[in-house]
Amino acid sequence: MHALSVTVSRRPGTVVIRPCGEVDFDTAPALVQALENADGAWRDVTVDLSRVGFMDSAGLHALITLHHRALAHHGRLTLSAVCGQPARLFQLVRLEGMFGQDG
Repeated sequence: MHALSVTVSRRPGTVVIRPCGEVDFDTAPALVQALENADGAWRDVTVDLSRVGFMDSAGLHALITLHHRALAHHGRLTLSAVCGQPARLFQLVRLEGMFGQDG
């Protein structure tokens, strides 16, 4: 099992999720759980991937789930600091245009 820590912060109308570690089959549910645990009013979700060194298809599935949850709140999912292996994964499966991206 790989380690993943997830911190959650808020900006007005936005939940910011910052995973740190590897996002795989064992750890990906923590991303979705982080949003479910976010209290208060929000529409948009930003996921900062700057500290994610590895992501597999389970991580992609978690991000797609977050995308759908944001759409259900009439918001959007934005990814920030996508680099390294996760960026290559998005290109490989041609999902780099599915989510908004900052940086």
